[in-house]
Amino acid sequence: MGIDLAGKSVLVTGASIGIGRETALRFAAGGCKVALTWFEHRAEAEQAAARCLGLGAPDAFAVSLQLGDEGDECRVVEAALERFGGLDVLVNNAGVISWKPFSEQDFGEIDDQILVNLLGVMRLTWCALPLLSDAVITVGSTATLHQSRTPAPYCASKWGLRGFVKALALEHPDKRIVSVHPTVTATRMNDMRGMPPERVADVIYRVAAGEIQVEPGGDVDLRDYAEGVGPRP
Repeated sequence: MGIDLAGKSVLVTGASIGIGRETALRFAAGGCKVALTWFEHRAEAEQAAARCLGLGAPDAFAVSLQLGDEGDECRVVEAALERFGGLDVLVNNAGVISWKPFSEQDFGEIDDQILVNLLGVMRLTWCALPLLSDAVITVGSTATLHQSRTPAPYCASKWGLRGFVKALALEHPDKRIVSVHPTVTATRMNDMRGMPPERVADVIYRVAAGEIQVEPGGDVDLRDYAEGVGPRP
């Protein structure tokens, strides 16, 4: 059964570029109010927010977020709540990676991936969960579903994230808490190689709209989705 998302309030992290930006634009085109977070690319985030308004979002704004900076996560949630008067959907998208082999990464690079990709997402979700009326959609990685040569620290952070989603869904059966797992996507993280980020954004939106049914804590594998259509047989 479909869910009418028009007028719903959505917080999308890492939304200045790539998957996050396209996800914010997709929700805007569906008539949602959208808060877009950015870390380094403020101008791009503000441009994306303006595009959201042009696509039909009743409201949209960009706000800075440094995942892993204790206190920053709750500040962003409070900003969205103050602006929109409520919060319906959280899309945990922001993440970082070092492409060096594990033995060549220093402790700072390892820590950053765990801090941003796992701990920061947990903190943000903790801040948002009591206020959310509906869903937490977390962007994982097919590296947690299939054999992958992606560097070990990134894989570890995403495996931890997948486990977090599954356990959290059992604690909160009143919410739709699921993971969407992109394969290699054409973003700056992957030197613009891979599937179009618009495809990932469309699947995220369809999950939020109830067009793709996912069990609590379940996984949506982007490898199972052809462009613009449902899962392959």
